[in-house]
Amino acid sequence: LFFIVSYPTSGNSPMPPIPEPDTSATGGIYDVNESGIQFRHTPSLPTPANGDEFLKRLKSSFQFNILERPSKNELVFELIGVDVSFANALRRIMIAEIPTMALEHVYMWNNSGLIHDEVLSHRLGLVPLNV
Repeated sequence: LFFIVSYPTSGNSPMPPIPEPDTSATGGIYDVNESGIQFRHTPSLPTPANGDEFLKRLKSSFQFNILERPSKNELVFELIGVDVSFANALRRIMIAEIPTMALEHVYMWNNSGLIHDEVLSHRLGLVPLNV
């Protein structure tokens, strides 16, 4: 897990020391403010005893707000009060459910360009197709 920390510099002010990561905390919350996104470590809760306890915890702090819907295939929303791992699992599920298409076979004859055949066919495979 890597974090990139950027400190603004003004004139000849020295860079502040980079804080040591807290290895005792296992979870955290991402705070968004004017200076950027910051990760705040929070103490982890004990593992729920059963599914009912998990749902009770989730319902007590979970918020789902729809911010905008630009089109029928797009939705901008925010999740509040959930663990980062839960939000990441939801993101991965949504990505997995999107049907995708790609070029499978590319045939080239007499390529005299600077880009090799393999690199060019790989780049063509990365082009998103809207069908």
